[in-house]
Amino acid sequence: MNRIQIKARGFTFDAWSAGPKEGPLILLLHGLPRTSWEWHHQLPKLGEAGFRAVAPDLRGYCPGARPEGVEAYVVDEFVQDILAIADRLGWTDRPFHLMATSIGSVIAWWLAGNYPQRVATLVCINVPHQMAFHEVMETKAADKLRKGFNYFSNSRKEGEELKNFEATIKRIGLPAEETNPYREALNSEEALRAVYHWYRAMPSWASLSLKPVIMPTLYIWPRNVSNVTQEVAEANAHYVKGPYRFEILEIALNFALQMEPKKITHLLLEHLAEHAQ
Repeated sequence: MNRIQIKARGFTFDAWSAGPKEGPLILLLHGLPRTSWEWHHQLPKLGEAGFRAVAPDLRGYCPGARPEGVEAYVVDEFVQDILAIADRLGWTDRPFHLMATSIGSVIAWWLAGNYPQRVATLVCINVPHQMAFHEVMETKAADKLRKGFNYFSNSRKEGEELKNFEATIKRIGLPAEETNPYREALNSEEALRAVYHWYRAMPSWASLSLKPVIMPTLYIWPRNVSNVTQEVAEANAHYVKGPYRFEILEIALNFALQMEPKKITHLLLEHLAEHAQ
């Protein structure tokens, strides 16, 4: 893996990359409160398969892309960042592959739904299409779903960022070598405040409608996560109009890329082997 910087939209995004520069582009989006390091198990394997795999740190997670104000952290700003990064990497006139986890998946669904011509294939882990949540909120399973998102109100509080960050890392229980890079990258009040602006910005867009996606899509659901119920995971199929595959992880929590790295890497490579041209 190589550490690179990408200039886009007036920002400088830090990123990890692997694979040949002339290979088909895969952009990999990380979760919260993580960084592009989250993909360190998968990046080398994707590169070895001939792809140019690039995992950028999202806005707020690196010093060169940390704007002020909650309004800078609405989902469409993240989407525009990813499109601009793809442009800078030379993929303005051809679709790239998109893979994501956690809040990165939210961004990926939005990008793929609104800019289908830019995405060749899609993989989302943990978080399904936004409309799957809307669908289940109209059913008897709504109360269970609401309980899974009780942490949102706490995550929006100013001054609680470090406490919430450390609680998440402790709850996941990964070895220190898997999580220390997050502590090193997000080691200031400024960084954590920007990261948690995601939750503060969410009420302005979370109720909006989103189109189904049309490209070949793999959705991976960790059964043991608390914020995505089985009803929502299964409803996701209603919002994919292209070839669709649904896989379940039996061990992983939200940090699925690091908790079941071999299985996820295998699934990603199978997906690309079937659908990447």
